[in-house]
Amino acid sequence: VPPELTNLVTSIAAGYDTSLAVNSDGTLVVWGDNTFGQTNVPPGISNAVAAAGSDRSSAALRSDRTVLVWGSNQFRQTNAPPDLTNAVALSSGGGHNLALREDGNVVAWGFNGLGQTNVPPGLSNVVAIAAGELHSLALKNDGTVVAWGYNDDGATNVPPGLTNVVAIAAGYHN
Repeated sequence: VPPELTNLVTSIAAGYDTSLAVNSDGTLVVWGDNTFGQTNVPPGISNAVAAAGSDRSSAALRSDRTVLVWGSNQFRQTNAPPDLTNAVALSSGGGHNLALREDGNVVAWGFNGLGQTNVPPGLSNVVAIAAGELHSLALKNDGTVVAWGYNDDGATNVPPGLTNVVAIAAGYHN
């Protein structure tokens, strides 16, 4: 564990082969594999509130509700949309990212070879997001889950009648 971590870590995240932590002062510490520059935190980040990691990039949600992504841009995953503002949550998948806006809408960018960044039309009232390797999930304020993207292993087959969900997470293909 890097010595830069303080006793006041406020948020943690894990990428494919990296770990990320946000200290209470807003500094970000990333460690692990750096093959794609994903542990090279851009200078001057002192206002991070959350972090997310994928297999080739890392991301930070800043206190001004903007998003910064760095590392490999092979799938345009570091090209956060320029109009992305008012983000309150962030999640990174294999080569794509999701951001949840304050108004309950989801923004997605990066690799879209299997529809993982095709946010379903009309999706709103989202309270949580999760990005898997090739699929994406959204938890709505009514406790239902919406899934899209790669479904070869059933990752987007939300069980019928699934309600009252309070948290979501996405894995590699599930």
